[in-house]
Amino acid sequence: MKQLESFEIPRTVIFGPGAISKTPQVVAKHKAERILIITGKSATANYANEVARLLSGYSVDVVRYDEIDTSYSKYDLVLGVGGGRPIDVAKVYSYLHRAPLIVIPTSASHDGIASPYVSYALSQKMASHGKIVASPIAIIADTTVILNAPSRLLKAGVGDLLGKIVAVRDWQLAHRLKGEEYSEYAAHLALTSYRIVVSNAFRIKNFTKEEDVRVLVKALIGCGVAMGIAGSSRPCSGSEHLFAHAVELLLGEKNNEAVHGELVALGAVIMAYLHGMNWRRIKRVAKEVGLPTTLKQIGIDTDVAIEALTTAHTLRPDRYTILGSGLGKEAARRALETTELI
Repeated sequence: MKQLESFEIPRTVIFGPGAISKTPQVVAKHKAERILIITGKSATANYANEVARLLSGYSVDVVRYDEIDTSYSKYDLVLGVGGGRPIDVAKVYSYLHRAPLIVIPTSASHDGIASPYVSYALSQKMASHGKIVASPIAIIADTTVILNAPSRLLKAGVGDLLGKIVAVRDWQLAHRLKGEEYSEYAAHLALTSYRIVVSNAFRIKNFTKEEDVRVLVKALIGCGVAMGIAGSSRPCSGSEHLFAHAVELLLGEKNNEAVHGELVALGAVIMAYLHGMNWRRIKRVAKEVGLPTTLKQIGIDTDVAIEALTTAHTLRPDRYTILGSGLGKEAARRALETTELI
């Protein structure tokens, strides 16, 4: 008999043109007086200020993600308005102070929109607080706002979704070899998001219409729900993400010119090859969308990529993937050469 399961997924999802105007109605469902809006810089800050004006009947503070004191507790509700970092920091604040969280994305470059989890780097930084888990009670995705995000970020969202087919294959492998718990339903949701973006890649690649963004946002939200059901990021983060994280750690913020989703797409190509999957198809879709398909295009030295491939398995030793107990340097170089990333 299976153990009792519980999971949290967003109760309210509003997306489409002008969705941001519905923020007061969503907030009104929750008995909040003091509201914290965590945001980013420039354009995202402008949207955050617009949200604050919509909530003029409340006590609202708008704070940049890099200026917030997460130990300071006085808010009944927290809103994350922006891209990856503002939303991640909003999740941290929500987790630490048990404040309900509403996510208002201004771009769609990753699947953290509906996910209860934060980025690998931030989770490591906050490790002393335990596993950060903060499922949004609501998502307000204004496709008109997201359409104005840099095209590169939207393409990176496609790159993040291309990794799902590898993540699920890694999960299935861990289930067979290590007896890890596996949710067919969560895996199916993640794979459906992958298939949606692959089948629509040619049509949406330039992100010139609201419909293009709508397809991407739906797929990313589906991934977040999959993680909520699985109780971990397993259905959406496997060896392809480990590679991306390893590169990011090796280069650091100052030297990394790549966007996370771009690295995930490259990682997906490499790991699909190691799995014996159709890596050429993943690479073809990435190229069609306009994602980098070589290390040179993304500004990564071959030696950095090899080191990332040989050390990636150590980042999450609890998570078994196709990388097993480690990839040798020669095998790593051969993978890069065969997939023509170098």
